[in-house]
Amino acid sequence: MAFIGPTTVIPGLLSVLGASSAVIGLITTLQRAGWLLPQLFAARALAAKPHKKPAIVWAAALSRPLFFVLAGLTAAAGRWPVALLIALFVPIYTAFWVGDGFGSLAWFDLLSKAIPPRRRGRLFSVGQTTSGILSFLAGFAVEGILSEHGLGFPYNYASLLLLGFGMLMISLGGIMMLREAPGISEKAVPQWRDFLPQLGNILKSDTTFRRYIVARQLYNLSLLAMPFYMTYALDILHLPDQVAGRYTSIGVGGSVLAAVFFGWLNERHGARRAMQASTLLTIGVPLTAILIPQWIRDPGWLAWGYGIVFFVLNAANNSLLPAWTAFLLELAPEAKRPAYVGLTNTINGVTTLFSTLGGLLLQWTGNNYGLLFLVTAAGTALAWPLLIGLPDPRHTAIRNP
Repeated sequence: MAFIGPTTVIPGLLSVLGASSAVIGLITTLQRAGWLLPQLFAARALAAKPHKKPAIVWAAALSRPLFFVLAGLTAAAGRWPVALLIALFVPIYTAFWVGDGFGSLAWFDLLSKAIPPRRRGRLFSVGQTTSGILSFLAGFAVEGILSEHGLGFPYNYASLLLLGFGMLMISLGGIMMLREAPGISEKAVPQWRDFLPQLGNILKSDTTFRRYIVARQLYNLSLLAMPFYMTYALDILHLPDQVAGRYTSIGVGGSVLAAVFFGWLNERHGARRAMQASTLLTIGVPLTAILIPQWIRDPGWLAWGYGIVFFVLNAANNSLLPAWTAFLLELAPEAKRPAYVGLTNTINGVTTLFSTLGGLLLQWTGNNYGLLFLVTAAGTALAWPLLIGLPDPRHTAIRNP
């Protein structure tokens, strides 16, 4: 994903192609929504399947080659009309995330069966640390390919998409080598008229899950300011454009340290404690964005000091898997796990609109970033009281039949 970064390479490519800021913002929303919203459909489709691996393989086999297609489209820039390229690029890119989201639901179930709860923290830590280091190294390759000494446009971006495609296919090979034991499942695929009431019954009867859902949506208010920490640095603090690369490297440091810490915290103290730490860390992101410019006045030092925001931001993002996702996987009964995960991620998909609301708040307040950051911190903090008394599924018998 470092070669086809959704927040770096893809927006850069669309910008070079001449896409408007509205299109670039739209594709970010479509990426998140495309990954999250289909999971409710996947939950129903997988409910009666004791083996989930085939769904992962088919979803990946259909969606990942789309990056080969996107590489071909990019290489055609200059020969095809720009409007046509963008019109084709956006739906194909979105289709990848829809397929990846469908397969991810099955992947979470496979992960839960293969790795016991007390070993998942270690797996998350090693996996995220390794990917962070590799992403850091890949960043230098991306910089070199896109530099003036690298391949010229459009072959520079096309080669990045091809590299991303190659890595995704190697990953698919790894998935195909996994062995899966049959799991507990429903007797038959439920009809929608039966499935939707079942989801409602889960929310109604499982008080711990309902509390978790409310806490997660309050936590998701952190998305209000998510796209605007960099625009604040460039437009308000007047930092130079090249700090984007610097902050990418600093952010990787935060990701790696968070992977180690939250993996240890999950394994030693459980996912509930990890969620509490994740929330405190996430509250700190907008507060850091407010305080750093107050503490550091020298522009040269500020260009470095503001990188702490991205260090904390990436650390907070890397806490989601060993904290919030791990808690959900431990909470959900095995037979109902696809429904729990699908319902959660579909609701999370709706809250991707929070970033749009953050942009509207900036527009309505005349780019008052301080107010946006304070609202973001206060909103995220509302999740904390709900986490205090939340039962820990690892140590408490709270699963429903």
